[in-house]
Amino acid sequence: MCGIVGLLRCGDGAVLRRMTRLLTHRGPDDEGFWESDDVLLGHRRLSILDPTPAGHQPMVSDGGELAITFNGEIYNFRQLRTELEQLGERFHTGSDTEVLLAGYRQWGDDLLPRLDGIFGFGLWDAQAERLLLARDHVGVKPLYWHRGPDGALAFASEIKPFRLLPDFVPAVSRPALRSALRFACNLETETMLAGVHKLLPGQRLVWQRGGVEVHDYWQFPEPAPRIEDPKATAGRLREVLERTIQAQMISDVPLGAALSGGLDSSGIVALMARAGGRVKTFTVGHGADDPDLLASRVVAEHCGTEHTETLVEAPHLADLAPRAMWFLEEPAGQMEAVQMFLNYEAAAEHVKVLLVGEGADELFAGYDRFKLFDQKLPLTPGMRRALYERVYMYADRQPRHLLAGLASRLAWGPLPGSPLPDPHPRHAEPPLQGLGREAALERALNWDQRTYLHHLALKRADATGMAHSLELRVPFLGKEVVECAATIPGRLMRKDGIEKWVLREALRDVLPPRIAQRPKRPFQMRHGSSLVDTLDLMSEKLLQPGDVAARGFFDPAKVAKLLRDRPSTRKPVVAQRVWSYRVWATLLCELWARLFLDRDPEAPAPSSLQEVL
Repeated sequence: MCGIVGLLRCGDGAVLRRMTRLLTHRGPDDEGFWESDDVLLGHRRLSILDPTPAGHQPMVSDGGELAITFNGEIYNFRQLRTELEQLGERFHTGSDTEVLLAGYRQWGDDLLPRLDGIFGFGLWDAQAERLLLARDHVGVKPLYWHRGPDGALAFASEIKPFRLLPDFVPAVSRPALRSALRFACNLETETMLAGVHKLLPGQRLVWQRGGVEVHDYWQFPEPAPRIEDPKATAGRLREVLERTIQAQMISDVPLGAALSGGLDSSGIVALMARAGGRVKTFTVGHGADDPDLLASRVVAEHCGTEHTETLVEAPHLADLAPRAMWFLEEPAGQMEAVQMFLNYEAAAEHVKVLLVGEGADELFAGYDRFKLFDQKLPLTPGMRRALYERVYMYADRQPRHLLAGLASRLAWGPLPGSPLPDPHPRHAEPPLQGLGREAALERALNWDQRTYLHHLALKRADATGMAHSLELRVPFLGKEVVECAATIPGRLMRKDGIEKWVLREALRDVLPPRIAQRPKRPFQMRHGSSLVDTLDLMSEKLLQPGDVAARGFFDPAKVAKLLRDRPSTRKPVVAQRVWSYRVWATLLCELWARLFLDRDPEAPAPSSLQEVL
């Protein structure tokens, strides 16, 4: 993978170089710059395909009319190259970047729906005086943009370089801040850094003569379930997964897989092993008795992998949090990001590409909240909708529905209060009203795919991988897999109370029985006294009332009440966990401000909490 930057009518070559070098971790192998009048492109390269100097970027077409800075991998570039050669195109490198230039020359923006891969790129068409920005279909790779005065535009792979733009004044976006607290991630299209926007998955942005237009070129397909034999459905899914994984194993550098011991990552490892070669696997856990570590060892032995384990303990959080936040760039109110950060750090010592299991839960109904759509639960549509909204991420209030509110308190206990002084955000919830259970489940999955998946899961994975110059690939989000999943009925996603039933059937014969039957276990920090002590320590240093008041993000009295109202051990475990996530999100918001509002924009990632106090 790589890091890209572009400037139109703003900044100069010196600004471009400073911005680009902030992305060195995304591309430690090479750097390049291209300038033409008011158009400047920068690139940091992580060499994966064609690591020779021929793949240097920004890349310019033979006639000089097109220039591109590209981050990503195009899995079907060889097929596209063959098609383009038949149309008269000639190639000088073995890179997928050159295929993008030729594809644009032949097809224009119609190139985008033809692509199967993970990417973000900026392509300048000098003849049309036109810039095209595009992000991959599901949002694996990030791309951000900012409009300046007089038609100026800047874009980059990360948020932090925008602070180096002339006259850019860093400030928090209040809607993004509220979203980060309410949903444990920012679901807004504006980032936490006001004025910097996300190009959403499957979108293209066109700048021409100072004007900007943003359009979708692809969306997650609407649910279109087929009625067919369950075993035939599982067999069809298996074939698609095998093709996708084989395509994503293309690499000119060492490649491995993250392994948690759950169904998703274990299935990827098993199919990689069947495709050929000895797989390198990497696991993170919490002590010798961690069920994930034990299960991962079973899979590693079954598949004959070269296996590496990394341990994480709650006290690590205090010093890892500011370091991870520098790469995450927005609060992610779940502590899994720190676990990923450590696992990918260990993996980067051995490989440059890692296949991961993100996306399977959103495609095949893996999360606990999807239990609310099981036939055996005697819930009215109104109760089901109210309870689903209660557990969709982290709610601020109990359901207004009387019976749902009572059930919520009994099952999940009290909700932690929000420290925000302004009204809680009411981001649109999944449109489930009036739908039967199966259709409601299908609609809820589609909603997750369009929102939570890229705003949190994929953002977190990309940031923590690229922090260590590690490219992550996500087989479950290959185009063909996503389109196949949209045709599978909800009753096969959850069958007889078993989550991801159809995926289990598709992978059953390549996995040890105990892994194929293993229930989903959340990838979470252990919740215990050590974790609470760490949160207390961080709160003492970061959330003093005077500092909270001066920052202006939160109400100091509400912060104090949140910290004081820790659920007792007699309350449901989920209540304790949600409280810890709310405290964690509050801490991360303050850390974010210290890193992205207070600190020198070119300061490196902090190595400890002490550096930001």
